[in-house]
Amino acid sequence: MGVTRRNFVALVALVATLALAFPVFAHPDRTDVLLSRTCLVGNASLQPGQYTVEFVGNKASFLHKGKVVAEATGEWKKVAQKVLNSSVSYEDNGRIIEIRVAGKDSYFELQ
Repeated sequence: MGVTRRNFVALVALVATLALAFPVFAHPDRTDVLLSRTCLVGNASLQPGQYTVEFVGNKASFLHKGKVVAEATGEWKKVAQKVLNSSVSYEDNGRIIEIRVAGKDSYFELQ
């Protein structure tokens, strides 16, 4: 019982369709960060506490208790080795300038 050409073509078409559909089901990158002080993201002031940062393309959304409280655009920049712990860096005025995500070999620089 061999594979016919028609079955082979159908199988290839199915695999290609699944491969193209996979990004639709992919979860965005996300990480949890603990802000120890009041921070600024865009025009939003974030109070100290636990936040989830979700990345989709060049946009970072800050969620607190499941609700988006701030958004910012930025870009991913490569680093020499994978980041061990998620963290945020900010300027003296509290404006967040970068987010490092544990396990990634890049960080997100906010614009």
